[in-house]
Amino acid sequence: MKIFIPLFVSLFSFTISAQDKPVRLVEEKQKKRTILYVKNDTNEDKSVFLKVNPTGYRRSAQRPILKKIPPKSKVQMLILIPLTDTESYYTHTLIVNDTLQAIDVDRSKRLKKGDSL
Repeated sequence: MKIFIPLFVSLFSFTISAQDKPVRLVEEKQKKRTILYVKNDTNEDKSVFLKVNPTGYRRSAQRPILKKIPPKSKVQMLILIPLTDTESYYTHTLIVNDTLQAIDVDRSKRLKKGDSL
């Protein structure tokens, strides 16, 4: 009986960690292109930051992408077109936040000539 409890706990924790992430990058390979999507399986809006480092693709995709992903949806982020006769691969960084933060800037207080900081 003492052996079954730790075995059950370890199997239970393995099944929990094996579940998919609620917001993830989805790759769809087609004949001459690879389309990258972000899929949001939660019930809330999520904001994502995606940075792709491609090698062997026609268009440079190194600029970061910031997008709001609605709940229960899949949003296209990037299309990669591989070069011929070249090995193509990429690495990515995906950061998920709950919401985009609005930055409130007070522009009414401007420095005048002669004012010091």
